[in-house]
Amino acid sequence: MTWLDLLKIALAGGILGVVVGKLVVHRPYYLERLRPRFWLPIARKMRRREWVRLLSVALAFTAASLVVATVVGEALQKAEVELYSREEYPFTALQERYPLVLLVAVNVLPIFEEWIFRGILLEEIARRSRSRLLGVILSSLIFAVFHLSNPGTYPAFAVPLIGAGFLMGACYLLSGLAGAIIAHNAYNSILVIIGL
Repeated sequence: MTWLDLLKIALAGGILGVVVGKLVVHRPYYLERLRPRFWLPIARKMRRREWVRLLSVALAFTAASLVVATVVGEALQKAEVELYSREEYPFTALQERYPLVLLVAVNVLPIFEEWIFRGILLEEIARRSRSRLLGVILSSLIFAVFHLSNPGTYPAFAVPLIGAGFLMGACYLLSGLAGAIIAHNAYNSILVIIGL
């Protein structure tokens, strides 16, 4: 990892941290949503039918995201557009040497990614613009661009993520933060398992 990679990570994380930090300070509700005392009572009250609906919606959006990302990724590969450098991309080394660590990482990170990009940014953009569609579109773009801070990624890396981010945003609107987290976790897990 080079100094430029570290700078990209620090800059993207710093900007996102300041923006999200300011939003959370003004709306502490966003932080409350992560605490078990907020979501555990809701989960306990859910009936079987509600669980089946939540999981069905999440898994349907997982499948749609995988199809979109695969189709777009293959189209870019056919056009000989590189998405990332396998040697520089940090998840490549994890996948080859520590696949279980990678599986844990790709299931923990989406909790925070969905909370930030859908649970906070989508909500704030939608509230301020009075358009949930604009919230989904802009949060998807921000989500995709943020991933360019990963070492070894090229600008085309964001293209499949825009579609996947859009679908995760739609999943969020239909099934809430829990559905988006489940869909994102399932998406990442399937990609890791296919990669193995």
